[in-house]
Amino acid sequence: MAHKVIIYTQVTCGPCQEEKMWLTSNNIAFEDRDIRQNDAFFQEAIQLGASMTPVTYIEKENGEQIVIHGFDKEELKKALDLN
Repeated sequence: MAHKVIIYTQVTCGPCQEEKMWLTSNNIAFEDRDIRQNDAFFQEAIQLGASMTPVTYIEKENGEQIVIHGFDKEELKKALDLN
């Protein structure tokens, strides 16, 4: 099942780098949006309720939308149907 995954990050964020490595190691395609390089990405992250990075937006094939704040492996596994 394909998911649309967008992760809002910043270069100085350790958990952001960890999550990107984790997604890559699990063969999950994602779009990395650096909030420090693009103000529109920053505003999108704020609209998703961000108070820290990473913020991960997942849209499932059925249209369900999930937002995960911080690097939470268990929540990511559940949202991405990894068991």
